[in-house]
Amino acid sequence: MADINGGVLVAKVLKQEGIDTLYGLCGGHIDPIFQGCVDEGIRVIGARHEQAAVFMAEGHAWATGKPGVAAVTAGPGVMNAVTGLWTALGRGSPLVVFGGRSPLREFERGSLQDVDSLGVAKTVTKWAKAGFETGRIAEYVSMAFRQAVSGRPGPTYLEFPTDILYGRVDEDGVTIPSGYRATSGPQGDPVLVEEAVELLLSAERPLIIPGSGVWWAQAMDQLKEFVELTGIPLARGNFPSGGALGLPTEHPLHMGIKLRGNRSVGLDTADVVLLLGARLDWRLGFGSTGYGGKDSKWIQVDIDASEIGRNRPVDVGIAGDAAAVLDQMLVTARGKSKGRTSVPWAGDCQDESQAEDDELEKLMQNDAVPIHPDRLCKEIRDFVDADATLVIDGGHIVHRAVRSLQTKPPGQLMTFGPTGTLGTGPSYAIAAKIAHPDQQVLLLSGDGSFGLNAMEFETMVRHKIPIVSVVANDSCWAAIVHDQMRSGKNRLIETQLGEVRYDRIVESLGGYGEEVHNPEDIGPALKRAFESGLPACINVWCQFV
Repeated sequence: MADINGGVLVAKVLKQEGIDTLYGLCGGHIDPIFQGCVDEGIRVIGARHEQAAVFMAEGHAWATGKPGVAAVTAGPGVMNAVTGLWTALGRGSPLVVFGGRSPLREFERGSLQDVDSLGVAKTVTKWAKAGFETGRIAEYVSMAFRQAVSGRPGPTYLEFPTDILYGRVDEDGVTIPSGYRATSGPQGDPVLVEEAVELLLSAERPLIIPGSGVWWAQAMDQLKEFVELTGIPLARGNFPSGGALGLPTEHPLHMGIKLRGNRSVGLDTADVVLLLGARLDWRLGFGSTGYGGKDSKWIQVDIDASEIGRNRPVDVGIAGDAAAVLDQMLVTARGKSKGRTSVPWAGDCQDESQAEDDELEKLMQNDAVPIHPDRLCKEIRDFVDADATLVIDGGHIVHRAVRSLQTKPPGQLMTFGPTGTLGTGPSYAIAAKIAHPDQQVLLLSGDGSFGLNAMEFETMVRHKIPIVSVVANDSCWAAIVHDQMRSGKNRLIETQLGEVRYDRIVESLGGYGEEVHNPEDIGPALKRAFESGLPACINVWCQFV
């Protein structure tokens, strides 16, 4: 058959994997991959910065539940991608990132853009390798995908020297691997599963905290069924979106967020807690006192056995896939629940959740000028469609937004995970719109975070990707201003920003822009922005709170 190069082999495996979009930034070291993707009908989205390209790949994974893919050129390209890889590693997002490298014949000779990129990548990925034979490129790509989705998902990195990637082989002599990974996750120990269910059913104040492991296992339906079978409330735990997976906001067992403390109702009084695919990191106080009632018992289910009991002891630890373990728990619960569909304590949680919602609603009615951030969130909530994807990017605004901007479908409220990486918003929004082209995508940014990757609005314009961005502009790095004010020294150091018209920046790039001073003008401005059919920015002047 045909004489093909290594880039075509990469693209053929991507096509077999069902990948329809590759994110990246052009470079001579990786051009064969770009060319191969075009030949195979895979869309290529070129970002303005490699960091943003990897953020896009992670956003694509988050929006679809499948691995995202990016390619970055050698040297500075790989170095720029490091933050994106680290962010995906912290969240456990499955990515495959290809890197360029100088030709083998020039190793250690001072080649253009040469660096030990593999050594760097190993520190921010779950697997990093280099391929040194053109005929084995497809095999290496299949390895990268297997590693990205096996066990706890995460980013993988695969680099090829240019003489390997540009090298040519006879297509007849190359095998494209298939059937190279499991199609379902491992079950938990049946004895421990039964013990966990008995503990939950005998509890007076049981609570379930779901995490991203539920999303990557696509176990939302099983979780919803288990909650409704047992009547156990579902917390908004440390899932990066802040949502309760599998339950719509209005579901009576979907617990609200406390306005003071910004954590789920029921979390501080539960007597038995099921931690389901969620990590005991800073978002749950490392499992410390105050998370769970006094003498509370904890059950932990995680695909990664090394996470069991991390930061606090657990009473039942189950290593297994969230979907597979929930299937087991459902079988056990059907035989033991004896028709129980409610827990009296759940009613108390519902009352507390409603009280928190009522208090938040009062805050959202604020008519002040400059606009209060809670009022801004209300206007967004009331305007967007039920299936809209909302992306939140900021340090201060995120804490207000996640408690009020809850969408129904899982995976459609996107924000930073445990790494706290800002600047992800434009990339996540691009990926979400590509994944869901017929649905609204709205990006809510702080003015500080907006500036980190603002040039990606040119990417949106170039590729005709119409997302609407709302900038909560209080002209400062608000989260750090609060910290500096609490220090008692009463001085602000490099936390003040200029009164910038971010809408005009987007206009200058070919998008739609508008500024808003009054709260009643937010809704009409959103309408005009979406109707423009362009990448849009609404600059909302907000008060510092």
